[in-house]
Amino acid sequence: MTADVATQTISGSFALPLGPVVSGLYRQVFRLPPFNTSEAGFADQQAYFPKLVDRPGFLLTLARAGAEYVGFGYGYLLASGSQWWNGLEEPLEEAFTAETGDRTFAIIDFGVLPDWRNRSIGRLVHDELLSRSGAERATLAVRPTATETKAFYQRLGWRKVGYEVMDPPIPSPSFDIMVLEQMPMIGR
Repeated sequence: MTADVATQTISGSFALPLGPVVSGLYRQVFRLPPFNTSEAGFADQQAYFPKLVDRPGFLLTLARAGAEYVGFGYGYLLASGSQWWNGLEEPLEEAFTAETGDRTFAIIDFGVLPDWRNRSIGRLVHDELLSRSGAERATLAVRPTATETKAFYQRLGWRKVGYEVMDPPIPSPSFDIMVLEQMPMIGR
């Protein structure tokens, strides 16, 4: 299934030149239902990506079939004192939300082009990204209406730990917060 697909993981500011590639992939994935991202949402992604590469533990994993990029995922390590866990509808215990700077890797954006789905590429990108993070666990936010996406994560062992309602102008006002506590071991 993935024999003709290679992954590449880039850390920190070395990922900056790949911003246009990432934004192109993001546009192709998130323009479709249930996301239906607006032009303003695409502009936001283009604006925040360059800022993320400077965060501690930032990683970008790309999947490529020949010369074509077909999947991506990126995120960073949550810093000590991170606000990630604030704002949940039902707060979690302090022991769960305490961050050390290397405990939790947050996936910010992740996707596989529609024509390349159901070929294990998402799993390949997921496992490569998280195994390279060095974190004990991972977290992400996903729209409750993205049922196929949530099902994908659940098959990989993710579980919902909370629900957050965001303030505008975020395109989606609510997210399920998920956690993966059994990290992949590729390349470790």
